[in-house]
Amino acid sequence: MMKIYGNQTLLKQTARMVSAGREPHSMIIHGEKGLGKKEIAKYIAAQLMCEAHTGEPCGQCRSCRLIEKGVHPDLIFAQPNDKGNYYVEDIRDTIVADAPVAPNEGDIKVYVIPDLDLSVQTTVQVQNILLKLIEEPPDHTALILTARSRETFLSTIISRCVSLAAAPVTMQESGEYLQENYPDRDITEIREALEAGKGNIGRCRAYMEKEQYYNSVALAKNLAAAYSEGSEYGVLKALAAADGKKALLREGVYLFSEIVRDSCALLTNGEVIGCDTHSAESLSRKLTLSAGAELYDILTAAVRRIDANCSLSLVCNSLCAELF
Repeated sequence: MMKIYGNQTLLKQTARMVSAGREPHSMIIHGEKGLGKKEIAKYIAAQLMCEAHTGEPCGQCRSCRLIEKGVHPDLIFAQPNDKGNYYVEDIRDTIVADAPVAPNEGDIKVYVIPDLDLSVQTTVQVQNILLKLIEEPPDHTALILTARSRETFLSTIISRCVSLAAAPVTMQESGEYLQENYPDRDITEIREALEAGKGNIGRCRAYMEKEQYYNSVALAKNLAAAYSEGSEYGVLKALAAADGKKALLREGVYLFSEIVRDSCALLTNGEVIGCDTHSAESLSRKLTLSAGAELYDILTAAVRRIDANCSLSLVCNSLCAELF
């Protein structure tokens, strides 16, 4: 059966509900990108649908085998369009209208709508359409919604759902995952990925597999090093390498903001979660808490401007001006 790294407290909570016959009909799984929210949703679906009904997927029954293969007819994952938005009509037709129909297999049908927060244009409409289903769910249905933040959801939705917070795993668990899934990779590369992702396995994987995330981490490190050295030219040079590349620039600046956050955390003996501990340590020797907070605000404002489709060249120039 599928293996979930970390988040055992969350899974034990849902297991207790299932074994006691108190299966939740509506759930929210929230947490930052890369924490495995979709895999957790799939595992919870297996808890609900396993024929043993113990709260722990047996991995042997027909339902568990179908879920593992990704072909269970009663486990339905909603699909957004190519822009990341969910069509309101599809949610109404494929979920709300379909919910009263009895399951094809077993006793329950599970609907999963992942990354609802990325559906910027339709998230409120989708939630409003789902509200009646959440308020009066058929006995044979369960709905799982995922997003990076719980604040994505309307208060009327939150009050009627079980909220489950996905958490980072330990560095040891991240290391075990990487060694198990990338047995042919060099140990140095494994260590780099582990440092870049920390307890976020999705980020570790992205570092190993996706050139953009690898380059975003490099950009964040270059920005942190240049700022730490007080080099305006170094910051401009790093930003210029990402000019015209929106996704790279946004992610690199965001990761830099996490390094700044970590530098402040180190000043108060907090936990480091960003992509480069060394950069955070260097910054922490040069920043006060108030200066770190101001720098963090500057960087998050730059990310918002990128999201608002401002000119990337203007964003880079204004960011450099604000930093120095």
